[in-house]
Amino acid sequence: MNSRLNELLDHLAATLTPEREAGIEELHRRALSWQPVKRLPLVLSYPAPLDRWSPYPHAEALADPEKMLFNELVSAWGTSICHRETVGDDLPCTIRANFGCVVIASLFGVRIEQVEDNPPWVRHFETRSEFAVALQRDPLEFTQGCCPRVVERYEFYRAALTHYPGLARVIKLVLPDLQGPMDTVELLRGSELYVDMYEDPALVADALSKAAAAQVGFARHLSRYVNDGPAGWAHQHGFVMRGPILIRIDSAIMLSPRMYREQIAPHDERVLRELGGGGLHSCGDINLNGPEYLSVPSTQCLDLGQPELNDLDKLYALAQQRRIPLLRVSVKESELTSGSVLRRFPTGVSLLHAAKSLDDARRIMNAYLDAAN
Repeated sequence: MNSRLNELLDHLAATLTPEREAGIEELHRRALSWQPVKRLPLVLSYPAPLDRWSPYPHAEALADPEKMLFNELVSAWGTSICHRETVGDDLPCTIRANFGCVVIASLFGVRIEQVEDNPPWVRHFETRSEFAVALQRDPLEFTQGCCPRVVERYEFYRAALTHYPGLARVIKLVLPDLQGPMDTVELLRGSELYVDMYEDPALVADALSKAAAAQVGFARHLSRYVNDGPAGWAHQHGFVMRGPILIRIDSAIMLSPRMYREQIAPHDERVLRELGGGGLHSCGDINLNGPEYLSVPSTQCLDLGQPELNDLDKLYALAQQRRIPLLRVSVKESELTSGSVLRRFPTGVSLLHAAKSLDDARRIMNAYLDAAN
């Protein structure tokens, strides 16, 4: 391993403890189980400090397993495992093989592009006939697309952590971004998917079914490489979640509630049900479709990509009725530092707040802890 990665792992081995990790996990699980908590779990995001732990450019991390592991430990979703003890927040220690959102789509023979320092992206099929031909591929043949590289990364992570048994007990290897049936199909077809849903719903249903099968199958295939848990719990986006799988449904905000309920929800339910339940994630404004997401039978949590665009109080009231927790809820700094957030959301929520810097994050966390005492 390169010297920077060795130095980082030595640092983490000296600062991360099973006791601290257990306390963080317990706080998240209690809040997401709607149990009484003294305070809600809070994770702070902030720009990566320009110091010895500065992350590598994304393109370099895609090509190099050591650099990807380094980046996962120093800056993922704007949060940082290596700075957690300085900030004092409730960030769980998780890493994943980070190849972006294209993993399941790559099984269908689509062209994957990676430009400059951007995440990989899909060059979608231009015609309906090309799309239909791609659906003839075996969605459970995991020697295709990005899947072998994903497996290789997890094998590297496991091998690297064998030299640090303490870290291996603390750091969880969690599933990569496996998207969801509709988001995968939208990657394959582009915005023409919304036309296809009207003009050829049978083709879309076939595509959704195969994308769902691929997601379930690859999640099961990866179970021998990841070590998430405990049973009934997992981690995504640096947060604890209920259930073992998180489905991304960002593309569904373009649909009416009826279209989501009739054409998409059955496939989301299939993935959740076959894997033992889990969560739904969406960025954007989900005020229109939020009630439908909460009505999918096997939904166990709702992960918010842009909570500031939503009526959080209304969504919380709906979620509370079904005891479905909300993940990554963001509120104003004043609500954290005054403790008023704990009256607004007594439990059933985990919190995410974007700070301007590491020092700012530490200040906000200390004020939040003081307000909760």
